[in-house]
Amino acid sequence: MSRKDSIKARQDALKEAFIEQLKRTPVIEQACQKVKLSRATIYRWVKEKKSFEKAMDAALEEGRNFMCDIAETQLFSLIGDKEFKAIALYLKTHSDRYGDTLEVKGLAEEEALTKEERKQIKAALKLSSIRNHVKKTQKRE
Repeated sequence: MSRKDSIKARQDALKEAFIEQLKRTPVIEQACQKVKLSRATIYRWVKEKKSFEKAMDAALEEGRNFMCDIAETQLFSLIGDKEFKAIALYLKTHSDRYGDTLEVKGLAEEEALTKEERKQIKAALKLSSIRNHVKKTQKRE
């Protein structure tokens, strides 16, 4: 085996080890330390090969999902221990009944809005993110 081939084989093994580490620990710095690589090397590999960048992104996503599973398991344990903050967090993020709400009261008049008023309402809704919430709830229905 030539020197070039042995370097490539070693790099391929390091790349694979790094990708596998990201799947368990989705933090680039920690994965680098575990595999004994520098961040500069990783970013050089990312620049050199798009396939490595795609593999790295997929591994980070898989690792984040794995960590979310672990966090949810811990959250469920806390809920089982009757920890109020855990219960409130779960309800707030998983139930429309307990999430943040905005109530708007008023009388609607059948008077047509001016172009400027429509523009102001649109800007206010955009800032309040109501439109995004309305779009999400409409998709669910």
